Amino acid sequence: MKILFSALLVIFLAVAARTDAIPQHSAGTKDEIDLLDAELKVAKKPVIYFIFNLKDKEILLKSRGILLKKMKIEDVKFWGRTVDAAPRAMLKKSALFKEPKRVNIDPNKDKEETSTDTATNTTPGAFEIEALELKDMPTTYRLEFHEGIFISISPKGTGFLSGLLKMASYTGWYVSRPILTIWNSIKGSPYTSIYLILNEEDARLVYWSLEEKSENIIYK
Repeated sequence: MKILFSALLVIFLAVAARTDAIPQHSAGTKDEIDLLDAELKVAKKPVIYFIFNLKDKEILLKSRGILLKKMKIEDVKFWGRTVDAAPRAMLKKSALFKEPKRVNIDPNKDKEETSTDTATNTTPGAFEIEALELKDMPTTYRLEFHEGIFISISPKGTGFLSGLLKMASYTGWYVSRPILTIWNSIKGSPYTSIYLILNEEDARLVYWSLEEKSENIIYK
């Protein structure tokens, strides 16, 4: 009888322990499944996309599910309602200084000008093509996504002056969030604000690669 009672007790404790563990495991699995489902929808298309993984503090640049580059988020601040993992369109990107305009080259026009110069026995004038390089991209800017989600990006700085600028930026961000939340609430619009610190090269790369109307994923 004692042996039977002991066996039943062991089984009961094992079942109870497993039951307690299931909810935590299921919750974690659900988040991962939601992220995979969201990426599957985007990865079907022949485009590049970003996953802003706020949970693990990293930004992934991918295409067709293949990782092209992983970027570290140095710091993250979050304000507003929870963001579920889902493809969201990037509606607009704005910077303090405008992005340099791309130069469109018309090969036919260039040939005509060269032919004209040759026909008049003049030396064709030398011209320069301004290449729009990564170094020309801004490092401080704001991204607007569908459903009232805004991501502000600033570069990681070093030194006393950079520290002061970072502190001023943080202070301005925190002070303005309640005001913007109230304003959007009056308009009946959702509002979520995310503040990210990246190194300068990664900040430029995100701005360069993100296209308006492209679908990306924000995961928290």
